[in-house]
Amino acid sequence: MSGTAARIEPGEAVAIELVEGEELVVTAPDGGQGGDLSFAGFDQALTRNANGWERYGEPWLVLWVEEGMRLFDVDAEPVLAVGPSRGPGHLDVTYPGCWSEIYEDRRLGCQDLISAALGIERRELTGMLSFFMDGEVEGGVYRGFSRPAVVEAGDYVTFSALRPVEVAVSACPDDAVSGWRPAALEIEVRDDG
Repeated sequence: MSGTAARIEPGEAVAIELVEGEELVVTAPDGGQGGDLSFAGFDQALTRNANGWERYGEPWLVLWVEEGMRLFDVDAEPVLAVGPSRGPGHLDVTYPGCWSEIYEDRRLGCQDLISAALGIERRELTGMLSFFMDGEVEGGVYRGFSRPAVVEAGDYVTFSALRPVEVAVSACPDDAVSGWRPAALEIEVRDDG
């Protein structure tokens, strides 16, 4: 499906099929917007632990992933490799993504949007990766939205498929994240070679 592109408005999500070796590029063409990414069976805890072991040789847990790290499923199999990115903050693998019950107006959150895009119930969505958010560890607590994450026009994140997988990306509906402003995201699939 190389060359496939889609535009995602705030409060929307799109699912896309990737074959092994394809690269998914998520761009903020006008800046401002962050979002989430997931796939069926994504395991945040295994991802944190496997990358901690690979990077430090000890059972440490990473809170975010960087270029060269991988996203794992519930069977401890690598599914996506993290590629180059440009933008503020981290590719967070700690937060669960937002959901409708946290909003007074009950707008759909990234969990709702991504599970619908993947055609699974929200309870089956086992993990999320949040991008363009900035946080810090302070006093033993990870505060993921503690600093403004100013997303500039053209900031992007990339992932390479290590096997065939359906991935969903949302443009977060939250309009109160420090540094973000509602804007569209674009996704594109490219040959990794």
